[in-house]
Amino acid sequence: MIKAMLVVIGMLMFVLAVRVSNAAATVDLKTLLASPVDLTIYSADHKLVIGHARYVIKEVGKAVEVNGNSHYLDGERDWERVEMEYRPGTALPVVTSFQVNFLAADGSVQLIEKADFKSGEASCRWSSQLQESPYEDSLEFPPDTYAGCTSVVPLEYALKNGEQSVHFHVFDCMPKPAVLAIDAKLENGAVRWSYYPGDLAQMGLTPDLGWLNLVAKPFIPDISVWFDPSEGYQYVGTTKERFYRGRSQILVRNNGHGQTLDGQHGAASTVATDPPK
Repeated sequence: MIKAMLVVIGMLMFVLAVRVSNAAATVDLKTLLASPVDLTIYSADHKLVIGHARYVIKEVGKAVEVNGNSHYLDGERDWERVEMEYRPGTALPVVTSFQVNFLAADGSVQLIEKADFKSGEASCRWSSQLQESPYEDSLEFPPDTYAGCTSVVPLEYALKNGEQSVHFHVFDCMPKPAVLAIDAKLENGAVRWSYYPGDLAQMGLTPDLGWLNLVAKPFIPDISVWFDPSEGYQYVGTTKERFYRGRSQILVRNNGHGQTLDGQHGAASTVATDPPK
């Protein structure tokens, strides 16, 4: 009798171990986002093309590096790098460091955002023609904290798993270093978007500020992210500000099956060199 019970317990432990192993199976980020991602950037007011961007994901072992370059027609540039790593028990890689440089047309710095998720050190260096305003702080980064372009990762992963909402954290400069709790929800079911063909899924992102939501809502920009259900909820675009209180703009994934809104096959401009850090 005891032997039989031990056999049953052993089988249950095996099944549980298999389930835990499956739950923790890592997701190939490069495949999830279909890297490289080429985007056309539009002005939010007149639907005019104002630039192009490319994001490339590199995976070596447990290390992941996401590099983004945006080139605007007026000469402005954005350069972004996010380093991540796969850890036991997590399906998605965890962000370990982040940096994005926003440069003016003359090459001068407009803003540099930096964060070391392991040490907690974060900084926001704002610059203008008159002065420089640096902010530094030591923050606590929950494991589900994302930054920059990687903020679309938990959204697409949730949709692929049949979920209609997801809660996570995001690092940003507002204007000081901050970690925000984000609630993202699927809006309106299948919708149409003038920038991309077909029925799409729209996720709306809202910072969770608790009771301050009522007070802060008028000052919080609307952020929407779009995905294509016919392509396994592949990311196709975002409406957002370039940076905190910067211009509003729309990023649209280049549609390989047709033309972009401007009537051209949008080839992304890549920038080979990194701007000063």
